[in-house]
Amino acid sequence: MKKSTWLWFSLMRLAAFALPLAIMLLLGMIPWLAAVLSAIIGLCVSYIFFAKTRNALSESLYEKRAARNVNPDKDADAEDAEVEALAKEGEGKA
Repeated sequence: MKKSTWLWFSLMRLAAFALPLAIMLLLGMIPWLAAVLSAIIGLCVSYIFFAKTRNALSESLYEKRAARNVNPDKDADAEDAEVEALAKEGEGKA
């Protein structure tokens, strides 16, 4: 995973929250209401406009996780092989 992708996405999300918050606080809005509305605005902006970066980040996370788990469960592979062998054996009897 590229650290620059993760950093860039985090900074964009932070800016999508901080900018509306600063504007609302400068306009004299109640602080807790400004924070709630800024969080909603930041979520919507992130969902709509940052999809490409979010997808790149999630793909890199998936690839890193998949590379780490090349053969996560050897026991499951052995069980699958046993089930297939029993299925082939059962085909001849039917």
